[in-house]
Amino acid sequence: MKDENDFKKVAFSAILFSTSMYILLPTPDELAIHPILGMFLSYAFHIPFVYGVLISMILYRSLGGLCLLGALLIGVKPIYVKFKEKCAEKRNTAFIM
Repeated sequence: MKDENDFKKVAFSAILFSTSMYILLPTPDELAIHPILGMFLSYAFHIPFVYGVLISMILYRSLGGLCLLGALLIGVKPIYVKFKEKCAEKRNTAFIM
């Protein structure tokens, strides 16, 4: 059961990591995302369009940072434990030979 739970954590972590990389690395679709989000924010909060675009960029990058942080917090421990087990196993078998 523990291995299955760790597998789910690592899989979810991989999804969060790939999402964060998509958000944090600049892509051409951001030429459409930020103006549309900025227009929505400018109408919703009655602010100038330029400030809406700036806020949308900040929120978008922050979301990417949160996804990356979540991926690290969720997925690093199971991977680290498995890595330690493999290293201990190799260390134990190295002296037997």
